[in-house]
Amino acid sequence: MMKFLFICILATAAYGTAAQADTSLPTATPFAGVDKKFPMLELLPVGKVLPKVSLSRYEGPRLSMLLTASSVTVAAPQEIAASILNVYLYGKDARTSHLSTRAASYFLDKKLAVSHTESTLKEENLSAKGTGLYLDTNIKRGIILGPVKTTIRMDQRNK
Repeated sequence: MMKFLFICILATAAYGTAAQADTSLPTATPFAGVDKKFPMLELLPVGKVLPKVSLSRYEGPRLSMLLTASSVTVAAPQEIAASILNVYLYGKDARTSHLSTRAASYFLDKKLAVSHTESTLKEENLSAKGTGLYLDTNIKRGIILGPVKTTIRMDQRNK
């Protein structure tokens, strides 16, 4: 009985050690230490260009955010550069916000998109155009850099 128990403990320890070895990143990869939300980027060398990229985020079964880019370049170990970036934010009340910019950098460690080119925000009753943007994709909030031109549309009401 003790021999069987010892074999079970030994097998469990060996399995746990093997599982830990599978989850660690080699230190030579440019994305060692990056969280596993973008595991496909761990294998890409700096300078690699990917055409037509789409990344989605879900909150439970509901799509909450979609990022699309015409191309993405791995600029540095913690940074990717996107051209023609579109961000769609989906609210719980079926409202959609659309942010677009010609070029942006996305910092993987901070989950921050930064653009210094013309950026626009379009919603159902609001649109804004500015000279750049900062967007924290973790909390889905950001700032459009100015000067900003904002247009608010009001519903026509019968009097």
